[in-house]
Amino acid sequence: MGMTFTDPSTHGRIRLLWPRPKRRFPERERRDPDKRALGQDDQTKQGVLSVRFSLRTAALAACLVSLSTAAFGQAPAAAPPPTNIVVIDVAHIFKNHNRFNGMMADIKKDIEQFDAFVRAEQQKGLAKRDQLMTYKPGSLEYKQLEEELARMQSDMQVQVSLKRKEFLEQEARVYFRVYREIEQTVAVFAQRNRISLVLRFNGDEMKEDDRASVLQGVNRAVVYQQGLDITDHILKQCNINTPAPAPGPTPPPVGPRPPIVPTGPGGATGPISPRPAVPGVQSR
Repeated sequence: MGMTFTDPSTHGRIRLLWPRPKRRFPERERRDPDKRALGQDDQTKQGVLSVRFSLRTAALAACLVSLSTAAFGQAPAAAPPPTNIVVIDVAHIFKNHNRFNGMMADIKKDIEQFDAFVRAEQQKGLAKRDQLMTYKPGSLEYKQLEEELARMQSDMQVQVSLKRKEFLEQEARVYFRVYREIEQTVAVFAQRNRISLVLRFNGDEMKEDDRASVLQGVNRAVVYQQGLDITDHILKQCNINTPAPAPGPTPPPVGPRPPIVPTGPGGATGPISPRPAVPGVQSR
């Protein structure tokens, strides 16, 4: 049956035929119960501390979330970026542009020379008209001289008209070239300084007793600016290596000269303006 009773002293006892299995962790059984209880207490305390730390971490995280939400909800508006808009007084640049003033002075000399030619022709016409008065109206000499005076007047009117057109075209070309130069100078300056918009304005002060000045001031596109004027910088670049034109001799004072207008046979034509006006640029 698997069990024997060979030893009388062990009668009534059961002796197994196979050995008793050993325990896998016998050292745990031999530990001091007090130390084992102490280790359990330490583990319990560590668990309590870890729970407390977890609660504090969760509370801190909740506070940070609430503060960040409030900050984003009540954040002030961002400050505007630094300005990249400037202004320029083009009329002031034209007035003080050395090369422009030199070219305009040459045109003015040509106008004055042609004006002197027209006045000389006028004097010739006046002399012929006086001569015409000495002839009998209807005579052959009177008719011939009258035809000559009419031809002189017609030719002079054509010459004056053509010259005025030529002077205006010359002046327009000068304005065009100088303004293109100003545009290129402004573009280079703006690109180097990261400027995206350049506005034109007039830096002249309004004059209370000057109606044109008041109207010009009221219609200004730029009402106020401070520290945005680049006129001097552009003018300095335009005048590099260009000396200012030498002022011409001051003419002697003379009385008002009579206008050159048609006066009938032998008269001349209207005067040539010493400075044709080109719209768009006003003197400073």
